[in-house]
Amino acid sequence: MPLSSLRLTVLVGATLPVPLPADLTARLRSVRVLETDDHRSAFTLVFDAGRSGPFALRDTPVLGAGPIRPFARVVLVVTIGALPRVLFDGIVTALELDPGDRPGAAVLTVTGEDVSYLLDRVETDAEYPSLSDYQQVQLILAQYLVDGIVSGALSPPDAAPPLPLERVPTRHATDLGHLAELARRHGFVAYVIPGPAPGTSTFYWGPPVRSGPPQRCLSVNLGPDTNVRSLRFRTDALAPVLVDGDVQDPLTGAQVPVTTAGSLREPLAAEPLWLRFNADVRRRREVRDSGTDVIGAVTRAQARVDRSIDAVVAQGEADGERYGDVLRPRALVGVRGAGWSHDGLWYVRKVDHTLEPGSYIQRFTLARDGHGSTVPVVRP
Repeated sequence: MPLSSLRLTVLVGATLPVPLPADLTARLRSVRVLETDDHRSAFTLVFDAGRSGPFALRDTPVLGAGPIRPFARVVLVVTIGALPRVLFDGIVTALELDPGDRPGAAVLTVTGEDVSYLLDRVETDAEYPSLSDYQQVQLILAQYLVDGIVSGALSPPDAAPPLPLERVPTRHATDLGHLAELARRHGFVAYVIPGPAPGTSTFYWGPPVRSGPPQRCLSVNLGPDTNVRSLRFRTDALAPVLVDGDVQDPLTGAQVPVTTAGSLREPLAAEPLWLRFNADVRRRREVRDSGTDVIGAVTRAQARVDRSIDAVVAQGEADGERYGDVLRPRALVGVRGAGWSHDGLWYVRKVDHTLEPGSYIQRFTLARDGHGSTVPVVRP
């Protein structure tokens, strides 16, 4: 499925993915990859499932004895110029065959989820005496090295293990469910990053990435440098929330106030909405968690505030070939050409990649905490 400077490689296998046979590659009609910062990533492959020739009398060649089957591992590699990038690493979870009502209309649709599915197969009950949340994360992820999943966990500020006489951490979920719950307590995120090599992935567990070098910028209304087909912005003044309340200290029994003054995340806007309109921001009472100490309650309240601050959202569509790179969610990207209020750095929430013969479209959703650029220049 080539563009002038882009090539897609599909690798499939029961355990070790290998390049898809040429005859099956020729039948590939389209590829879609959906990546978001709050759900598991997913892919869809659409094949021509027509039957012709003596070898197709028994079954469509796409299914036959080929590698496409439930729970096969699928790796999608996009090469732009000479630079290969792992677009997706996942597991086949569903096959749908539509024989069609006329010649050439038969279609096989293959769908699947990213390799975090491997962490979501078995629900268990377990206890983790004297282990902090971070230590639990590392213990769980160590089991998946054999699947090519490497830990990318970062320690939270509140990393002290609980005393056994006060509380014994428990879980009643899958490994992935437990990791997600632990992340939520600290305002963290938990997800898989495909690559860097085919068949490998990194499980990131840590704060949302709102610093560091941005990805290739999105350019709008800049003549020949424009790589965005459409872009629109929306401000939701009701998104930010501040939290206060109280919690009972499990040691002394005293009621201790829990108050938040604002977000502790690094701002992406020169004028964060929650700060500029602080008196108008919604206030909410913190719900007590049984057995939670004061530090834990403050951490959870702050996490709720930090999750709510992105009041400005941008949605658009980029031409993959003109953009010249694979836009990834859960990272920063620069925007230029939209004016000072909306230029600057943004957090990428979602990217929907669609590849068809002669076309690569990336539909994206960006977010940040307010208006105005925090950088003097957005680099291309």
